[in-house]
Amino acid sequence: MAIKIWNRTGSRASVKKEAAAAGGKERLSEEKQHKVHRPSVRNILVLGKTGAGKTSLLNYLYGFDLPVGAGLPKTGKGLHENVITRNGVAYHVYDTWGVEADSLPEWRKEVLALVSRKNTSPRVSDWFHAVYYCFSASTARIEDAEVEEIIVPLICSGCKVVIVLTNAEDGFHKKQKIDGMKEYLREELVKRLHYDPQLEIVPVASVAGETLAGDVISRFGRGEALEAAQYNLAEDIRKRLPAIYKMNVMHKLAAWKERSLLLLANGKISFVLNNNSAKQLIDLVNYDLLNTFGAIDADGDRLEEEANQYLLEAGDKKPMDRRWRPEFSRITYVTGYEYSKGLSVSLAMDVASGLLRSSKSIRDNLGRKVGKTYAAIMQSMQKK
Repeated sequence: MAIKIWNRTGSRASVKKEAAAAGGKERLSEEKQHKVHRPSVRNILVLGKTGAGKTSLLNYLYGFDLPVGAGLPKTGKGLHENVITRNGVAYHVYDTWGVEADSLPEWRKEVLALVSRKNTSPRVSDWFHAVYYCFSASTARIEDAEVEEIIVPLICSGCKVVIVLTNAEDGFHKKQKIDGMKEYLREELVKRLHYDPQLEIVPVASVAGETLAGDVISRFGRGEALEAAQYNLAEDIRKRLPAIYKMNVMHKLAAWKERSLLLLANGKISFVLNNNSAKQLIDLVNYDLLNTFGAIDADGDRLEEEANQYLLEAGDKKPMDRRWRPEFSRITYVTGYEYSKGLSVSLAMDVASGLLRSSKSIRDNLGRKVGKTYAAIMQSMQKK
């Protein structure tokens, strides 16, 4: 793994520099080989107190032309989604009026609910592809409530956050402020989480200009902030996909079990040839089970293809290995009653024994077989 180093000018060093030269050609070749289209949706969550420079950051990172000062268009308090289309990509930007102490409980509840809902979706296009939390390096203020009530819960929910120190251009004791903010954030996070989450902390100057003394202010940090978000997304994809796939398998099999029990409870069973009726019912159950496995595989293929789109965009040339999918026992046949065919003694015995069976006993027996099959598949997933 590359060792990431952030320096004052915003450049990022890597111990894998030798791979950079051939990266462009390999990426193009890989893209052609797998015929992967670039994703057309980006979901961005930008957080921070009012005046932290969120809008200026978005303009700088993504080439937007949003009015600075009032932030993104809003109709009220809370989170607001704004869709900005640029170069064929729909950027879904989620912004707030700003994190204020008096609204933290309500704000936290809303943000965490949204993050949890989107980041557990079986569609990568629904996830947050970049999450930024902004602190202004000019004020160098980091309130405990921001760390305790927002950043820590986001991390605990499995969300990777890029900490952006905005207004990081040269100024009075600015470097000392930035170093102090980095050290304080790391200490506070370790103290609350009891481990180092190793969040990326990136100084950024989003606005070019000139100081009162006539010194030129140059923008920097764009590449580092975007790369940090892309790195986080690639990590999220490789960690989340197996869990999401497994959850999808469980939901689909649970739905199969529910449909099967409903069919067995209401399907027609004849009085005389009830064994034959039972066989027909269990055949329908097995056919549905095979279709369920097919739907599971189709969902996995779609999820994998979509993940590869975002990995390619993030600069990760290596597509997902199919082995990322958790294995489970594919029991494709639920056993039912055996029955005889043709005019024979065995058929006569089969009919006679069938007369002794009630419709309820047959349904109960088949229901237990479905339950046993479902339990066996679920147990195989727990062992992996």
